[in-house]
Amino acid sequence: MTDRYKHTLSKANEIEAELKALNRWDEIPLPEEKFENMGAFGSETMKFEQWIQFILIDTIKEIVKEQAAFPSESNVGVYAVRVFDGDPEADKLIQLLSELDELINSLSDQSLPDLNEFSGQAILGGSVDDLPLPVVVYQLAEVLPSFEGDALEAQLQTFDIFLSNTNEEGRKAIAQLLFTASDRTTSSKERLRIRKAAMAVEKGDVVAAPYNHEEAIVKYQEQFKKDYPNREERNEEI
Repeated sequence: MTDRYKHTLSKANEIEAELKALNRWDEIPLPEEKFENMGAFGSETMKFEQWIQFILIDTIKEIVKEQAAFPSESNVGVYAVRVFDGDPEADKLIQLLSELDELINSLSDQSLPDLNEFSGQAILGGSVDDLPLPVVVYQLAEVLPSFEGDALEAQLQTFDIFLSNTNEEGRKAIAQLLFTASDRTTSSKERLRIRKAAMAVEKGDVVAAPYNHEEAIVKYQEQFKKDYPNREERNEEI
């Protein structure tokens, strides 16, 4: 087994361990119909945590077992930033998924450096330390052309979170990323929306309608209770 397979499998095992630590690991397999027409990241038929368990982790283990090719890119960490917004318990899980993205996206098929020394170099032609924005912002911009309608609006709202915590250089970088994303968008409606967002950033405005963080937390907590009704009982047993 090459270093790349070893390191990626190790990261998958860390993600599995974190899901179990959070009591978000299903002991009972999902019914077969859940895997039909499940949409991106399983959003149509299952919870994101279930997609991580039954699709992502199982796929990585199969790739390692067969010594097969990894996907050309991974944006799981990017999606996790949005899904787990307002869920502080998931911070470590988001970090692990982002590290998995870096392993798949930023490294060649050659031998990998030790994970303890890996710093995400070679991203956009330089070290992450040289970038005016967090790496996740560039990843978000990369996948932005694939979203439409409300999903696109939700992604644009995420850029406002970073806008509120950056300087003028970072604002200019976000505007340029949005212009580039609009040029890569095939849908004329979505292309116009992203370009409008880029122009708003240039003028000093927000990207999208204000994001109600407190409302999002309440909504997530309500959904979480529905998805994991027995979680409090499990914690008492532990």
